[in-house]
Amino acid sequence: MTILRAITRIVASTVFATAAQTALADTTGDRDLGKRGGFMVQGDLDVGGDDLVTVSFDNGDSQDIKAGQGIAASVGGYFRPMADSPFELQALIGFKYVTTAASNADINVSRLVVQLNGVYRFANGWYAGAGIVQHNNTELDGDGFFEDIEFDNATGFNIEAGWKWVGLHYTDMEYENDFLLPVDASHIGLRFTARF
Repeated sequence: MTILRAITRIVASTVFATAAQTALADTTGDRDLGKRGGFMVQGDLDVGGDDLVTVSFDNGDSQDIKAGQGIAASVGGYFRPMADSPFELQALIGFKYVTTAASNADINVSRLVVQLNGVYRFANGWYAGAGIVQHNNTELDGDGFFEDIEFDNATGFNIEAGWKWVGLHYTDMEYENDFLLPVDASHIGLRFTARF
């Protein structure tokens, strides 16, 4: 484990612990748990992971594409197994993508994202959760500048905390294939969720 990865884990754990402590501060009062189940959409803005490729531009600038970086859009559903419980299960499927700022190339990383999370909703609007996430069909597309690289399906662990519709999440994950050393695809990001 690199020092940067260890520091990232410590910072993420501290942020989530602080959010959980804040959420626990106000758990009294009547609870309107809302619907027992429904549809949800989710968007993530993620950063982190090892550098997969560095793209150099004509003006001398360069841009790194990191393994965990990207924008994700997911759809799915949620369900509370017990009507009077603030604990819910969430299942989502989505697509995550990152590309470069190059105007003459579309070098990108894409992957299909599948999530299964358990979430506890506090009376004051805060929530905390954890679960598993899988990235499938992960590919670094070289757009003809270099050969495409496909990674094996990867399973990781996700933790999250937030308030109402916005949260912070951390995913611990590693990409592998037969030709490269394992690549750290861990990432931290903002998460936006709408529930219907």
